[in-house]
Amino acid sequence: MTLKQFALSAALALCAGTPLAAQNNDYKPVGDPPKFDLSPEQIARTEISARETLEKKLSAITGLKPKKRTFTNTVAALDAAVTDYDEAIEVPTFLAYVSQDPKVREAASALELAAGKYSVDLSTRRDLYDAVKQYADANPKLNDEDAALLARTLKDFQRAGLALPDDQLAVYKDLKKQLVETTLAFEKNLRDSKDTLEVTREQLAGLPEDYVQKLQKTPEGKYIVTMDYPDYFPFMQNALDDSARKALEFKFNSRCAKENVALMEKALALREQIAQLLGYKTHADYVLDDRMAKTPQAVYDMLYQLTGKLKAKGRAEMDARAELKHAADPSAFALHEWDWRYWDNQFRKNNLNLDEEKIKEYFPVETVMSGMLGTFEKVFSVKFAKAGIPTWHPDVTAYEIVDAKSGDRLAYFYLDLYPRDGKYKHAACFGLMRGRLLGSGRYQRPSAAIVANFPKPSADAPSLLKHSDVVTLFHEFGHVMHNVFTQAKYGRFAGTKVLRDFVEAPSKMAENWAWNAEVLKAISGHYKNPSEKLPDELIAQKIAAKNAGSGMAYLRQSFFSLLDMKYHTLDKPDTTGIYNDLSYEIRGIPMSMGTVPQASFGHLMGGYDAGYYGYLWAEVIAEDLFSRFENEGVLNPETGMQYRQLILAPGGTYDPSSMVEKFLGRKVSQDAFLKSIGL
Repeated sequence: MTLKQFALSAALALCAGTPLAAQNNDYKPVGDPPKFDLSPEQIARTEISARETLEKKLSAITGLKPKKRTFTNTVAALDAAVTDYDEAIEVPTFLAYVSQDPKVREAASALELAAGKYSVDLSTRRDLYDAVKQYADANPKLNDEDAALLARTLKDFQRAGLALPDDQLAVYKDLKKQLVETTLAFEKNLRDSKDTLEVTREQLAGLPEDYVQKLQKTPEGKYIVTMDYPDYFPFMQNALDDSARKALEFKFNSRCAKENVALMEKALALREQIAQLLGYKTHADYVLDDRMAKTPQAVYDMLYQLTGKLKAKGRAEMDARAELKHAADPSAFALHEWDWRYWDNQFRKNNLNLDEEKIKEYFPVETVMSGMLGTFEKVFSVKFAKAGIPTWHPDVTAYEIVDAKSGDRLAYFYLDLYPRDGKYKHAACFGLMRGRLLGSGRYQRPSAAIVANFPKPSADAPSLLKHSDVVTLFHEFGHVMHNVFTQAKYGRFAGTKVLRDFVEAPSKMAENWAWNAEVLKAISGHYKNPSEKLPDELIAQKIAAKNAGSGMAYLRQSFFSLLDMKYHTLDKPDTTGIYNDLSYEIRGIPMSMGTVPQASFGHLMGGYDAGYYGYLWAEVIAEDLFSRFENEGVLNPETGMQYRQLILAPGGTYDPSSMVEKFLGRKVSQDAFLKSIGL
């Protein structure tokens, strides 16, 4: 866990000045790629050494006399010192999520815990707060970027409890450290989980042959289905055996049941205590005070309004799937958690003439990657090339990014796309090195990684992506672009270090290219004959079917967003009861009896607490941003460069509402979003 440095508050409208990229055209990138070959002993030493170095720098800052303080030796020096520390531990911490060596993962997890606790001590140091405040009290005249950093630094200290008396500050620090331990334990339990379901060959009826061939077998000849996404979702969508799907769903939604429910409820209680200690009614009030949304009521209003618009469409879609099920079994009238994906898939095959298994034959991962990178080369005026630089596993591919105009090597990124034991179980973008202006006047090359769990290629078959996997890949690459195209002056604002309810806007916008006919043609090629592109008929069918289940899909997102808000606004919430009741109220599907799916709801323990709504909030912005590309050309490099400069380059330096308004030439509208989901 790095020292949390959140982006500029939307309230800081004073910082929406000259586009940052226009100021920074002369930045020249510098810096070697990260190194990942670290032993457990090296990892253990890293945090100690980095902390000692940081403490020396902090002593120099706090030792200055008030009249000697300048922006450079106090505010900028603090940001540089903390960012240096963060970068020193970024890669070692990352190895907790991706290393194939259990000892390395254990050492990295211990470092993450130590760093998380240290971050609490650092963010609550009065001497550092006093040093910054002494400088601020002189009312210095600053440019926009410097004023943003000063305001953000002060606000971070204040939100960390430094307005409290010493006795209450000590309580705050203890509660925060307990929260760090609790959330990291929750995440580690999920990473270490190895639950499986053993099934017979007969129970695999309906699954494609390439799926069956990749499954491991027991000595008795049974097939082992893991809880990894490439195993779980195809099984739930295709397996004919209802009882087998029910058994798998039960295991999937019971992962880490006993320990993680207790950890989540402990985290909820700690968050509430901390918020109330700081003078907020609930944790959601505390979190949203520093977001675009501002209040829990604003989030509830948005979610219930959207839910109201979606209900009729979602229920009609659900009824259509239930009718299909009833036709197959006259005694069945309702959908369940273990069968809605199956009947949705059957509906698509029967009513939309859409065969996802056929479509995925045109999406070998290497072909998709090549086509996706070629697409974004055109849009963003860069070149992507494989780089012979160190990685953390043989499955990982590294790339460098070169600016097409200047020839400068801008950044590095990595792809770690296949499951393995001990690895992070979902899909995410991890920042590995922040872009920022160095003391030398050169710009630190950023780097980032996509960690995913797509089907792994075998000796007999390549890795074939479903279109939903393609969309996920584009989504995460949207985060990569946000990281690597940053030109933020300070590490505090680099890349995705923006307000949490804006951070998903660039990634959600990137998904739109995965639904464009021209792009789908470019990124496809049949695995047996790469020159054979996805046929126009299948492209048209896929695009036409985009919103065939959008009511169900967005009601599900509304459910998760409302669940998160209720967990963080109600006192001592019954996490299982709320989950069940709300799922039925919003989606029309109750949770399966005996399961505890909240035990694996990692978002709420990984930085999205009181923030899951941000996916929907950001998607409204994202669809409006993409409307410019729809109007001006989805591969238009001029539009792409403006997007790169006005939205991606500033990172969190400026108010996101102001950045978006500059790019659009107007305020954000919901029209493009509602149109995109078929409303």
